[in-house]
This record gives sequence, C-alpha cells and structure tokens, in this order.
Amino acid sequence: MKRCFSILAMMVLLCFARGTNVSGNEDNINASDGIYGNWAIEMPSGATGWLTLKKVDGVPQGELWTVGGGKKLLDLAVVDGSGCSFKRMIRVGAPEYVGGPPTGERLKIHHEGKLLEDRLVIKYSLPGGAVNGYEGKRIERLPTRPNLDLLKFGKPITLFNGTDLKGWKPVNSEQKNGWEAVDGELRNTTPKTDFSQYSRFGNLQTSTDFTDFNLKIDFKVPRGGNSGIYLRGLYEIQVVDRDSRMQGIQGVGSVFGRISASNNSGKAGGEWNTYDITLVDRHVTVVLNDEKVIDNQPIEGCTNGALQPFDDLPGPIYLQGDHTSVAYRNIVLTPIVSTHRDDSKIAVMETAFNKRADASSFEDARKAGYNAIQMHSGMPAGKRIKKIDPSFNLELATDEKVIERWKEESLKHQVEVISLCAGSLNKCEIWGADRELAMRIAKQTIDACEALGVEVMLFPFFGPSKFQTGDETISGVADFMTELLPYAKSKKVVIGIEAPVTTKRVVELLSRLDYPEHLKIYYDTGNLYPLENIYESISMYGRQHFCQVHIKPCEAAVVGDGKIDLAKLAAALDEAQYDGWLVYEAGKGGKEPVRNRKKIQKIDSLRTQLKVTE
Repeated sequence: MKRCFSILAMMVLLCFARGTNVSGNEDNINASDGIYGNWAIEMPSGATGWLTLKKVDGVPQGELWTVGGGKKLLDLAVVDGSGCSFKRMIRVGAPEYVGGPPTGERLKIHHEGKLLEDRLVIKYSLPGGAVNGYEGKRIERLPTRPNLDLLKFGKPITLFNGTDLKGWKPVNSEQKNGWEAVDGELRNTTPKTDFSQYSRFGNLQTSTDFTDFNLKIDFKVPRGGNSGIYLRGLYEIQVVDRDSRMQGIQGVGSVFGRISASNNSGKAGGEWNTYDITLVDRHVTVVLNDEKVIDNQPIEGCTNGALQPFDDLPGPIYLQGDHTSVAYRNIVLTPIVSTHRDDSKIAVMETAFNKRADASSFEDARKAGYNAIQMHSGMPAGKRIKKIDPSFNLELATDEKVIERWKEESLKHQVEVISLCAGSLNKCEIWGADRELAMRIAKQTIDACEALGVEVMLFPFFGPSKFQTGDETISGVADFMTELLPYAKSKKVVIGIEAPVTTKRVVELLSRLDYPEHLKIYYDTGNLYPLENIYESISMYGRQHFCQVHIKPCEAAVVGDGKIDLAKLAAALDEAQYDGWLVYEAGKGGKEPVRNRKKIQKIDSLRTQLKVTE
C-alpha cells in the first residue's frame, strides 16, 4: 500500500507479523515487566501510533507504527525497566492542510520515555527548543484464539443502500470528497494514481461503530489501483488487484503490513472481487473470492492509517479514498453477539442502569453482556413522582421518532426488546380515580409493543394499585382487565401481570378471565420470597402461567449471595419445564448487571447439568 519495501524489509515485516524475529528469539514479556509491551498512542498530529518495546536475545528493540510505515526505534536504551530513550526520523514542518502530514526533511529527533503507573509518557525537543510529546496506554495481551464454530451472530445490517451515502461520513471533512453512489455502487473517483499515504481526497467511514462482526463486501479497482477496508477503523484489509506491484504482506487479501494472505486469490484490475471477513477477539479470518487466505490469525496491532489505536474500543468501517479510484458494493455487516453459542434466554431490566425509556439503555445492556432487555414505557419528567397528571401521555405514543430511535439502537447494539413495562401504572389507582389515565397508559404501551414488534407488556401492581388478598381489589383488577384484554388480543400482545400477593391468589384471578393465551404472570423471585415457597410455586405454576421470571437478589447485591438458592431455583425451573426469559431485576441491595448476569447464566448451567443426570 504505502510504499514498496525492499525484499529484506518485507521479510522482516512478515516475520514480525507471524510473531517471530529473523535476528533472534523474542523474550517473553508480561505486563509486570515495566516498560516492555505494546502501547497505544495518539500522536501530536492526531495520527494513531502503536509502540512496541520488546527484548530479543536480551537486547531491547522497538518499533513505532504510524502513518508512513513501521519505524524502527534508533539507539534504543531502557533504564531500570521504567525509562527509555530512542531516536526517530520524523518530519516536523507544518502540514499543508488540516489533518495533513508534517512537511520538510526527516530529522533524527531524540525522545525520552518514562513509565508513570499505567502510562508511558514520551517527550522530545524540536529544533528551536519547543518540547512536544505524547502518552501511551498499555494494550492488553491478545485473547486466546476464538472457536469460530461457537460464534452467535445477530441480524445482518446493510451498510450501503445503493442509492446515497446515508450512514456514511467523511473521515476528514477538510479533504475533497470523491465518494458517490452510482448504479448501486459506492464509488470513489480521484485523479490520483500513486500510492502515497496522503492526499487532498478523503476517506469514508460508517456513522456507526462496531466491535466484532462478519463483513461481506465486493470491491473493484482499476489496474494498478489501491484502496483499503479498515475494520473498526483499526486494521486494514488490503484492496489492490491481483497483478499489483504490492504482493505478500502488502498484497490483496492481507492485513496490510501485519499478516500475509496464504495465496493471491485476487482478480485482474477492473474485475469485481468479494471479501468475506470475520473479526472477533482481535483475530481475523479472510475469505477472498471463496478462497480462505487468512485463517483465524491474531492481529498484533493496528495498521498504519488507523483512526485510533485502542483495541478495546469499537470503531467504524472505513474505506480508503486517498489513494486511487475504487468501487464497492453489497456491503453487509453481521454483528457477533456472543463468542460462545448460548441459546439461553437471559435479559436485563432497564432500571438496572438507573434509566427509564432511555434509548442509551441498549448500549448499556450490550456493554454489560446482555443480548436482550426489558424496557420501561415511560414516566413523566422529574424525580420521585407521587401523582401523575390525568392528561399524561407516553412519549412512545406521541412521537414516532422515539420508536424509530429505539429500533435503530436495538439493531445497532444487537439487543432485543423482550417486553415493555408500563411502570407508570405504579402511580395510578387503576380501579379508582385514575382508571381512565391507567387505561390510556396501558393501551399506549400495548401500541408501542405492536410498533416495536414486542410480544409482552408487563403490568406492575405496586403503589396505589397494589392489590391484596381481599375480593374487593381482586374484583377491581379483574374488571379493569376485562376491558383491556380484548385490546391486547387485537394487537397480539400478552399482558404479564405482577404478583404482589401469593401466586395461588393471582392464578385465581386469571381463572376469572377467559384469555389464557393473553394474560400471564411475570414472576418476581425477590418480591415473593417473603410470601411463599418460591421453588414450589415455580414448579407448580411456571410452565402454564408464567411469561417471564424476574431474578431479583434477596437481601444481597448479587443473586445467590442472599436468600435465593441458585440450585433450588434451577431445579424448580427445570421441573416446571419453563423455557421463557430469565430477567435480571435490580433489588434494593444494589445494581450490578454484569455480576448478576453471570449468576443467572449459572442457573442455566445447573439446569443443563440436571438434564444430563436425568
């Protein structure tokens, strides 16, 4: 891509990418070994840098990867494992345009580095006395090689619609934009024909960031053309024709400068090629024109031209337009939602993130490791609402853009909405003065379920609506449901009602209403533990009457640490043959969605063990 390396340089880079060294044996380096390791750097110019410090046969060696090629650190010396000095050949003149490269002749500039806790601070002096510098953040060791057979994929996302650039934006708005949609192709047109890394023509990136995924994309370059596909804005998959002067670790099918393609499976200039690329846990598999050319190989670090150096952050797909003309089409990305095949149904309640009806909760759920979420349908603005104004309407019902935003965030983060909870009903006396308001909120929540494609609406019964064991409140609830249930049935939505009293009493309520498929219980282990033997109730009623089981810690921050016995709970769910969702609902002991997810996964593991022993 960037320039033609000599044969010797290519051999060195090839060996480096494969984790070997032509000059000796690389010493094993741990994070505890002070200054040695890999460091992510944001250069003063805004460019990305990747600094590697290592020992080879006991001798310190280093490279700094940044735009322009991997650069060996000259005269490298390491002091006491926590300090270093080296020289680099760099240009220091002002760029010709914003975001452009430094200009002038390369000068040999002395650098000093110091380890300060988890940061590597590097300073250098420029001619004239000005002091400049940058900091490095340690990059964690590569994860173990993932098992691709166990990957779980989300829904495919079409990144290019074939008609316009919706969903894309320039990487640098100061550069000329040669990108346009033409005849179903995403084309970059530029008069530039050389491979130099800087140009007044710009690159293009998705507006959305991604982490691990499969990407399918077609590309076509003219003879001698050059572009690149950057995964997460970090790792460049080379785009050249079969007969390009760039071959091997710079050729088609390679991760540029990092991993060579096993063979040249490209096509001649002017012909369409197809990439099928899987990136997961910093390992990449590349299939070019139906030939696997890279097989689940680790990527040691970012490639030149990366947008940012941090391997633990999501990033966009970006297409190189600063080299030559190129065309892309059929761009489809499918997120990887799990690195181990997990068919269990484990979700999180939005309130675990201290949020209600908030589109950012989808990202929170994904970061906490959940693939599914129960969302709140909305509350009036303000804190500690005691009474809801009779004129209140849900924002989900009055603003179509809210529904669309939720759909976009759900797709973006691959987090499914499994139910909507009409939590504002906790502030209403549904069989008294607030009946009209409560009915409106309930129906608007059902409408939102229909719009979102959600099958379950949860109906809470606490606050003024908390019904007791007496016939008066039970009859009031039954009367309200008699009016609401036909509406739910017409929208194909199941109402899950909360059980603030014993499950047996709520089942008696269900028997008064002739809607067995549209009226169920959502069972809360934390609420009912003081009232009944939850394991017996789940065993007896779970299969027929439960639409969801909410796992709430009882007198603890994490389920299983308090009074809830995970083994007994697993056995009860198994005996009931319950196959619905298990939902983490934060209790009063604290909100720890990650730790609780792992405990709920343990419930699933225990159920699997029970099946094995049966």
